[in-house]
Amino acid sequence: MTYLSELRKKEVISADGHIIGTVQSAIITEERRIIGLTVKIKTKIAKTLEKKKPLLSSLFLDVKIEEIKSVQDKVILLYPLKQLSLYLLPHNKKVSAERLLGLEVLGREGKVVGTVEDMEIDTVVWTVPSLLIKIKKDTLETVKKDKCVLCGSQLHISMHHVVDIGDYVMLEMSVENIGQILKNISMR
Repeated sequence: MTYLSELRKKEVISADGHIIGTVQSAIITEERRIIGLTVKIKTKIAKTLEKKKPLLSSLFLDVKIEEIKSVQDKVILLYPLKQLSLYLLPHNKKVSAERLLGLEVLGREGKVVGTVEDMEIDTVVWTVPSLLIKIKKDTLETVKKDKCVLCGSQLHISMHHVVDIGDYVMLEMSVENIGQILKNISMR
């Protein structure tokens, strides 16, 4: 398991040892499965792959999970640099997991619980088992958990308790009942 924030720091390496770029985001489906990664391509590599880089921004391309050999300290692809142009796809912003970061999380009654700060990613089966939520102070008081004077609070909410994701992340339970759905609470 890893977090999206940790995955975003990883370099993407071709099968023949060339640094392609760095992971920018993950591609998530409505079923909350990860089907690929978005890679910020290095300028030199974009030229090698004969991909046109936008004038004022970086080139982002998507790679399917099936094209990834392993994810440890680095993300290793199955193919050498010369073949990668066949497997790197145009970026689709609509399915980026990054769009979930910062979304407000609502309880069943419409009360704001907090905001999505990160998400856990299982890189073996490529799913999102839980969201890391930065919880609001009044919600923390409602849940009646001790507060740390020097720190904020975060909690993991299993995706089993997420009803839907649109402009908000909708939970199946009210804020008053949130203690029942917590996988664990981390006070930092």
